[in-house]
Amino acid sequence: METTAGQIAIGTARLSLWERFARWRQRNRQPLEGWLILTPILAYYSLFFIFPVVADLYISFTRWTGIVGKPVWVGLANYKTWFSGYYLLILFNTLLFTVTILSLSTIIAFFIAVLLNQKVIGRGLFRALWYIPTLTSAAITAQVMFIFISPYDGVFNAILKALGRPIVIWPLNAFWMRTFIILFSVWRGVGGPVVLFLAALQGIHPEIYEAAMVDGANSWDLLWRITFPLLRPMLIFVLITGTIGGFQIFETVMLITAGGQFNVASSGGPRNMTNVILLQIYKDAFVNNNLGPAAAGSIIAAILLLWFTTTNMRIMSRGQVEK
Repeated sequence: METTAGQIAIGTARLSLWERFARWRQRNRQPLEGWLILTPILAYYSLFFIFPVVADLYISFTRWTGIVGKPVWVGLANYKTWFSGYYLLILFNTLLFTVTILSLSTIIAFFIAVLLNQKVIGRGLFRALWYIPTLTSAAITAQVMFIFISPYDGVFNAILKALGRPIVIWPLNAFWMRTFIILFSVWRGVGGPVVLFLAALQGIHPEIYEAAMVDGANSWDLLWRITFPLLRPMLIFVLITGTIGGFQIFETVMLITAGGQFNVASSGGPRNMTNVILLQIYKDAFVNNNLGPAAAGSIIAAILLLWFTTTNMRIMSRGQVEK
């Protein structure tokens, strides 16, 4: 009798455990299914983002060739390197190119979009012409650009010779090389913002302009008091993407300063006057086999990019027009 009662009690306990598990499973069925669905994504994200970032952060505090030997801990030495010597010039060049290219591209794209938004003959053709440079290959167009600035048989020096002026060794002139890089980057990159601004302009209702004109607004008032404020959300997006693109400038500098050839070691001249962060990271990692400064440079670039992006968002979000 006691045995039977004990078996019943054990069976009841087992049943209650099973019931509790079934109820718990029923309550958490959707969260479990969600985690199962997210598992491949989380694994991919961890493998190709979190792990590389953590590894890069660790390597930035070490001295390591990446081929032989083990990483040697050096503390903040690699970061100090980036804030001394010619590395400071590299940071300055990156900021100079980013700010200048972003400012010129945004201003030019805004006014071009306003003009192309008018009812003019051949408007579709003009829109396509402004966007075509964005579709071109940077490698090919950079080689064409070097044909113009080649020191001996370039187009610009041929013009100077025809005018009786002495030739200029453009690749050895830091001012002109920076100018050529900026103009080339603006020419290739202005098409994207033009398309974005055009899309935003076409989303503004004509009734808004008509009401403003009834109230006595002139063309200047329409541009700065209606068009520009209503384009603020798109302007924020253009500035953020432009900042990211500016910090990622690499192939333009490499190809133009290396004579249109894929030669990283000889690029960034003259005397590092056009060298930028990504180009120096590539040199440190794959030319000099010095992964420590390369990793530190990538961390610094990420921090600067994050700061510029958040600053743009804060500044442009002030006084944003509410719909």
